Amino acid sequence: ASDNNGAYKMTIPAKKKFAVEINCQGYLFFLEQIDLTAEKGDIINKDFAITKIEVGQKVVLKNIFFETAKTTLLPASVEELNKVMKLMTDNPKLRLEISGHTDNQGSLNYNTTLSEGRAKSVVNWLVEHGIEVSRLEYKGYAFTQPVADNKTKDGRAQNRRVEFKV
Repeated sequence: ASDNNGAYKMTIPAKKKFAVEINCQGYLFFLEQIDLTAEKGDIINKDFAITKIEVGQKVVLKNIFFETAKTTLLPASVEELNKVMKLMTDNPKLRLEISGHTDNQGSLNYNTTLSEGRAKSVVNWLVEHGIEVSRLEYKGYAFTQPVADNKTKDGRAQNRRVEFKV
C-alpha cells in the first residue's frame, strides 16, 4: 500500500525477480517484472509510472494465451483477465475495445477471422464473469497494426497479441 502521494516502503526477503502490480482507481493497471539481483546496498529506490485512464489509451495484455491457431483461451490467461475485470469493476463507466492482432503468416482473411475470434473470446470471458456486454466491443485487426518486424521470430511473437483500448 502507498500513501496519498504514491510513496511506498516495503521489506523484501531477497534480491531477486519480482512481479510488481499497481492498481489505483482512475488509472490503468500496471504489471511489470523487475530484477533486483544486481542491486547494490540495503536500500533500493524504484519509481513506477501509472497511466491515467483516458479515451484512446491502449494496453497490451501480455499474458493472454490461446491454443495454437485457435480462439480457445488457455487457463494461464485467467490471471490477466482477472486484472481487466477488476479494472472494469473499479471503474464502472469504463468501456473497452478488445482487439486481436496476428503476425503476417497466412492470408489476411484467415488472420482477420482468427484475430476477431480471439478478441471475442476475451469479451465472452469478461461477460461470463459479470462485465456488462454493453461496456465491451471486439475487433480483429489481423496483421494490419504490427508493433514489431514480422521478419523475425521475436517480432512475429510480439505482433501476436491482444490489446484493449479505452
